[in-house]
Amino acid sequence: MNSQHPETRMVHGGMDGLTEAGVHVPSIDLSTTNPVNDILTGGDSYESLASGHPLADGDSAVYQRLWQPGVARFETALAGLEGAEEAVAFATGMAALTAALLAAVDAGTPHIVAVRPLYGGSDHLLESGLLGTSVT
Repeated sequence: MNSQHPETRMVHGGMDGLTEAGVHVPSIDLSTTNPVNDILTGGDSYESLASGHPLADGDSAVYQRLWQPGVARFETALAGLEGAEEAVAFATGMAALTAALLAAVDAGTPHIVAVRPLYGGSDHLLESGLLGTSVT
């Protein structure tokens, strides 16, 4: 979306491809699983999506928690509003925190400084030993 007006980006963000699909508004997708052409394609699609890659041509969306069209449109719109290449949406704050901590561990930087008091779920996650270091 080329418009610099945030109002326009808020209304039209994530709506690319609707006209080509012959619709005016995005559909509500209630499916939880999607068909796969064969085991190899399904496995490759699942691995790609689970690794954080976007749905590519020829891939199957496999399972809705990995790639859901409505959430994908929201993420596209949010990235456009923020001027970012991509955005990731989470259903809960704990899901977002867990993803951020796992990304830190995966990147080899498993040290987080947190000041208490914390939300109990956050405190429990940090105390789990996931990050390896605890300072009291």
